[in-house]
Amino acid sequence: MMADTNIANLPIEGLRAVMRGILANRPDCTPVFEEQTRHYLGETASQFLNVTVIDQASDGSFQTTSAFHQLRKRICCMVGCGMCYQAIPLLQEIVEQVSTIKLGPGQSAIVDQIAGVDGDIIQAITAVQKTLFVESGSRDLSDTERAPLEALLTSLTACKAAWAKNALPFVLERGLEATIDLVNPALASAPAGNDVSFTEKAPRAISETFQIASSQLPRVFSGLWQLSSPAWGSAPRSKIMQQFSKHVESGLTAFDMADHYGDAEILFGQYRSSSKYSSSLFAATKYCVFHPMKVTRDAIRAKVDERCQRLRTDKIDLLQFHWQFYNDPQYIDALKYLQQDSRIQHLGLCNFDTEHMEKAVESGVKVYTNQVQFSLIDSRPTVKMVEFCEKHDIKLLTYGTLLGGLLAEKWVGQAAPDLYAETMTPSLRKYFAMIQNWGGWDLFQELLRTLQSIGRKHNVSVSNVATRWVLDFKCVGAVIVGARMGVSEQSEENLASLGWSLDAEDQGLIQAILDRSSRAEMFESLGDCGGEYR
Repeated sequence: MMADTNIANLPIEGLRAVMRGILANRPDCTPVFEEQTRHYLGETASQFLNVTVIDQASDGSFQTTSAFHQLRKRICCMVGCGMCYQAIPLLQEIVEQVSTIKLGPGQSAIVDQIAGVDGDIIQAITAVQKTLFVESGSRDLSDTERAPLEALLTSLTACKAAWAKNALPFVLERGLEATIDLVNPALASAPAGNDVSFTEKAPRAISETFQIASSQLPRVFSGLWQLSSPAWGSAPRSKIMQQFSKHVESGLTAFDMADHYGDAEILFGQYRSSSKYSSSLFAATKYCVFHPMKVTRDAIRAKVDERCQRLRTDKIDLLQFHWQFYNDPQYIDALKYLQQDSRIQHLGLCNFDTEHMEKAVESGVKVYTNQVQFSLIDSRPTVKMVEFCEKHDIKLLTYGTLLGGLLAEKWVGQAAPDLYAETMTPSLRKYFAMIQNWGGWDLFQELLRTLQSIGRKHNVSVSNVATRWVLDFKCVGAVIVGARMGVSEQSEENLASLGWSLDAEDQGLIQAILDRSSRAEMFESLGDCGGEYR
C-alpha cells in the first residue's frame, strides 16, 4: 500500500528518477519493466486508433494536435520495449496525415515538428535491424515483418510526391532513405546532390594532423553518434548535408560513425558520393557485435558488404571492431577475417581493454587504432593502455573527452545539472554519473575554474583546454567531438584545440586537482577501458 501511495504522489520527474535508479542498481529488473511497458501499451492501444494528428485552424493554417505529441511519445516507448514492428503502422498514420497538408508562409513551426518524426522513423528502423541479428549473422525480414515496412515506404514515397507537388521541401527524407535501405537497398536513391543542393568549398589546411599508415588526418574527428537519437535534436537531410560541407571546408574531413548510429552511414555515404572533395574525406565506421554469434568468413563478409552498401563505397577507410564477450575467443577469428578483406584499408578496435588488445596484436592482427573513453575525468587509459599503444604504434581515438558538453565554459560556477529536466540528454546523465564517481560536483567546479584560467592564458575555451590535455598524449591520434549535425555548429571552436600545447605550469595546475580526485579508484571499480560496457 505504501508503495502505491508513493507512486500516486511522486511528481512525474520523481517517478522517472526512481525508475532509472531501480534499473541502474537492479539490471535484472529491466525485462520485467519492459514486459509491463508492453502490457500497458497493448491495453491502451485502442485509444490511439484513427487519431487526428494534424488540424486546420479557422484561418487555414495547420497545426499539430495534442495527439501528435502523445503518439510520438508512444512510438518511442514501443521502440524502446521491443515493439518496433507494432510502431510502424503508427508512424505510417502520421505520414499519411502529413501528406495531405498544404502549408502557406509562416508555417515553419509545424514543419519543424513534422521533421522530428524523421528521427522517430530512423529509430524504429534501427530497432528493426537489431531484431534481424542471428547467431550466423543477419536474417531476412519475414513476410509478416516486411508488410508494414513496405506500407510505410509506400506512404513515405507518396508523401514526398505530394509535398513536391506543393513545392514544399520534404522533411522526412532521412526516414525514407532508411526505410528504403532496409526494405529494398537496390532502390537506394542517387547521390544527395541530385535532389539536395549544398554549397562546397575546398577543405582548408588544418594546423595539426596525425597519420594512420599513409593517411594524413585531422586530430579532431566529427562524431555522428547524435544521429542515432532525436534526443539530441533532429534536422532534415538538407541541413545535415550543408553542415557536412561546413565541417569539410574548415578542414575537419574525418567522421566517426557506426553500424548502429541510426542513419549516420547512409547520410555520410550520400554526402561523400556527391561531394567534389570526396577523395579528401575519411570515414571511420564500426562493426559491433553485441549478441552471441558463430563467427564465419561469410558472416563477417556480409557485415562488411553492409557497411560498403550504406557508405556507397567499395573501400572502408577505417573499420573499428567491437566484441562484447571476452570469454568467447572468436573475436580473434573475426579480426583475422576482417584483416583478410581487401576492402578494409585500416582495421581498428573499439572499447577493447589492454589485455584483449594485446591478445589481438599477438595473434598477428595489425591494429591501427582503438577507440576508448578518455578525458580529464576518465583517465583510465593512462594506467595501462597508453604505454602499450606507444610501444605498438596504435593510435587512440577518444570519445567522451568533453563529457557530453559538461566540460565547457557555460558550466563554470553553475549548480549541478537537473537530472530530471527535459533538456538532459543521455550523454549528460552518463557523464554526470562519471563526475560523481571521480570526485563530485564541487571538485569538478574547481577543475572548470582552473581550465578557464588556463584558457584565458592561451585565448581558448574550457573545452579547448580539456581537449588539449588529451591530445598532448603521444598515442592519441584524434579526439572525437560529437556533432549535432544540422542542429548546432561548433567546428570553428573545435579547431581552436589544435596547434598549441599545455606548458608545464598548465599541466601542474591540472594535476594538482586530479591528485585530489578518485580517478585511480575508477580503474578499480570500472575496470580498464570499455569495462563499463561489459
